[in-house]
Amino acid sequence: MRIEAILRRTQITQQTNSPSQLSDREITLDKQDHTVLINQNPSMEPIQLTPIQFKLLWTLVENANEVLTKPFLYQTVLEKQFSQYDRALDMHLSRIRKRLIAEGMSNDRIQTVHGKGYIFK
Repeated sequence: MRIEAILRRTQITQQTNSPSQLSDREITLDKQDHTVLINQNPSMEPIQLTPIQFKLLWTLVENANEVLTKPFLYQTVLEKQFSQYDRALDMHLSRIRKRLIAEGMSNDRIQTVHGKGYIFK
């Protein structure tokens, strides 16, 4: 019980220390509203994403220039075990790419690294 209490307290402090906004060149993410802004078009409305899509994009931007493996993303974002036949992660990423590219983000920012995973550059 003591260990559980300590773990609970450390998880709360970790959550409060995390930033509420994250920026990388032309993209800004707001964790409280689950919105994304593309800086190239300042007059546009913030882009609304589903919670899973936002969590996936946040994880990629937070670990920019680092290849994130599919098993890692499945556990971190989808909170389930990786299955090579499950295409859920790919579909979420495809929808994110389409939305962001349509709003003006460069199409080479989110890249697939064949056989390994994804990278946000």
